[in-house]
Amino acid sequence: MFNVSHKIEVIKSTVIAVVLVVACAILGIIWLSVALYNYLKISLGEIAGPALLGALLFLPLAGYGIYKAVTKHDKRSKQERLFDEAFANTSVGSLSRMIETMSPHSPFLAALVAVMGGFLASRFPQFLSMFSELVVALGDELDRRRVRKTEENVRKQEERSGATPPPPDVEPVSKRRRSKADVY
Repeated sequence: MFNVSHKIEVIKSTVIAVVLVVACAILGIIWLSVALYNYLKISLGEIAGPALLGALLFLPLAGYGIYKAVTKHDKRSKQERLFDEAFANTSVGSLSRMIETMSPHSPFLAALVAVMGGFLASRFPQFLSMFSELVVALGDELDRRRVRKTEENVRKQEERSGATPPPPDVEPVSKRRRSKADVY
């Protein structure tokens, strides 16, 4: 049976042990540093000894900087990326991705997709991934249409304002033929 007071005692004793181990390690490092300081001061002199000790203390930091400069700059760990991929393959991940895809377009579409996805997840889970891909493709198409419509509106406003379109690079065929016929 679960005994709360016993678990609290175990946690308390573990915390005390960890604190004592860390305190001993810190004291040991301090005494080692003092001994190393005195040795370097005697053997190298008043200035060079402490300077060398300071450089030795910055050595791990320099090694870390070199390691970070050489390795890739991927901010997420491999475990986080694998977790994200595994989450995307679950039914909850598929539903989340579908709702995120449709929510910028319309709350009604997002709710409709959530209901349909929930029904598919509960009754036909094997079809949920296909439905998810269709919804994501539909969301991408709606994004492209929105961009295309915005570009058309900008072009129409430019035409209304009287701005002349840039001249074509090639003269139309009908004008070339007429100009050649006029010459002969």
